[in-house]
Amino acid sequence: MKKIPYAKLSIAVIVVAAAIRILFALSHSVSGDACWHLSVARFMAAENKIPLYEGLGRLEPFWAPPVFHFSAAVLYKVFNVISANASDFGARLASPIFGILTIFISYLIIRKLADEKTAFYAMIFINFLPLSIDYGVLGYVESAVAFFSVLSVYFMLNNRIIFSAVSLGLAFLSKYNAVFFVPVLMYILFKQ
Repeated sequence: MKKIPYAKLSIAVIVVAAAIRILFALSHSVSGDACWHLSVARFMAAENKIPLYEGLGRLEPFWAPPVFHFSAAVLYKVFNVISANASDFGARLASPIFGILTIFISYLIIRKLADEKTAFYAMIFINFLPLSIDYGVLGYVESAVAFFSVLSVYFMLNNRIIFSAVSLGLAFLSKYNAVFFVPVLMYILFKQ
């Protein structure tokens, strides 16, 4: 009986899911909170500063943790070299990039904790979960917090405590909900 190449199949699933996320990022119209987040990123890229008292579409001043906005602003500036339309697309790529990286790091974690077959089925589930696709396409900060939180778990599992702490700090600077990963990391630390 021929052995099924689960590792290659997992990578194929990740590549297909990455293509879907990028395709969706190309085709959707930005609205709602994503519009505000990308407007802040555009402001940061154009003005080279963090908005402090500018409303940017809301009555209150800028208050959000800035890591996602920095990332989108960097992509905005990089793609601005091509054209203004490309810069808007570049800023919209922040969520798909974080989403794709989250999936890849998740694969590495699952492969470390389980076998290749389990990792393959987990990749099918995680990649095509509607919430995973949604946050991996639309310009929400959750894509950044998910990436840095999962990265902190990966580093902790590999006994890289400082890198794990830095990743968790970046997750906090993406969204405050990252605090819920502290017990997970403490559990992993004391279990090792």
